[in-house]
Amino acid sequence: MKLLYKSEIEDIKKSGYLKSDISITDALIENFYEEILTLEEKKLLKLAFKNNPSQEELDEVLKLWDIEVKGANKSLLLSYVLKRHPDLKFSSYEGPRLKGLLKFFRFQNMKVISHFVKITKVLNDNNIIPVILKGGAMRHLVKDLPRVMGDVDILVLEKDFYKAIKLALPLGYYFEKIDVHSVDLHDDKTKENTLDIHKFIYFKTGKPKAFLKDLFKRASLQNVFGVKAYVPSDEDMVFIILVNLARNLRDKTSLGGLIYSLFDCKYFLENNKNFNWEIVKENAKKTKTQIQMNFAMKFINKISCDIFPLEFQKEALFEEKTNNYSNTVIYERFYLEDIREKSRNLKIKEIFKDLSKFKQYLKIKPLYFSLKLLRGHPLLIKFFIKDLKTKQYDF
Repeated sequence: MKLLYKSEIEDIKKSGYLKSDISITDALIENFYEEILTLEEKKLLKLAFKNNPSQEELDEVLKLWDIEVKGANKSLLLSYVLKRHPDLKFSSYEGPRLKGLLKFFRFQNMKVISHFVKITKVLNDNNIIPVILKGGAMRHLVKDLPRVMGDVDILVLEKDFYKAIKLALPLGYYFEKIDVHSVDLHDDKTKENTLDIHKFIYFKTGKPKAFLKDLFKRASLQNVFGVKAYVPSDEDMVFIILVNLARNLRDKTSLGGLIYSLFDCKYFLENNKNFNWEIVKENAKKTKTQIQMNFAMKFINKISCDIFPLEFQKEALFEEKTNNYSNTVIYERFYLEDIREKSRNLKIKEIFKDLSKFKQYLKIKPLYFSLKLLRGHPLLIKFFIKDLKTKQYDF
């Protein structure tokens, strides 16, 4: 089988995909887990999520972890360990560098936050109070720890969306395009991302606005970096984190933020003893994201099984529906994407110059359009994948 993702499919098979004692979801999660995280990163995550890590456990991680090689974004988590556990000893090599990382990211955060403050102040003056989301909200809530932040995400009422953009542009910003759900504002001088203004949160389920009224209702009005903004409830923050993680896994984007998704979930569940899982479940039901949420929870459980309460895991993780979702992930990412790429590379003006390309065109194009029709039909996708396991196709 000639596939661009042949090695990943082989990894799935090796992980137990063909065995009767493991579900396709567990096999896919195992594949993502091995693909996304290196041995050193797995050990660091285990260390970071321990309440009382030992010096021996830290030393084991430091033997494998080279800050210069891993880079600032991933090594920041090690800085969290240094900050949270001052009793642990770091060498003269790691200690100063990790402290320097904390200072560096605080400065970077201040730069990004300054844009949020500048724009939000004008929005406030014009009776628009946004909801601050994702990393920006976490930076506000967890004040002692800096974040990896490329921009700040805010949500405004749909009726205020274009007004907010119009108010922001004269302050020194521009945008390249307005997406269906948001717009990215860039700094006129540096061209860097600054603020992402949303009118709804994109879930790819056809129900993006279903819980917005409740989100605004549950959010609390706070002084955020000196301006007025709503901060989502803990339950809404966890819900957004989980669904966003599932989308990133499926689309293979923003994987560097994976470790901070876990950290954020742990923060809310440890600091809110009255955390209401019913709100999370109702959000998922209204937005039709139950499967995405469950898939993300299963992936997080693969890394740390102590974050979510066992009673909720048993109730929420619907195996059959999650397996259908997993089949779709495998189908679109490993099979359909390969055919799509080959189809795009076959240009009409070139196929008549080369007989072999013409034959490829007659073979690939009809196949691609046929496979596209399977999307949205989990039962057909299931049989298609089963057929691929038993037969060899030359794509």
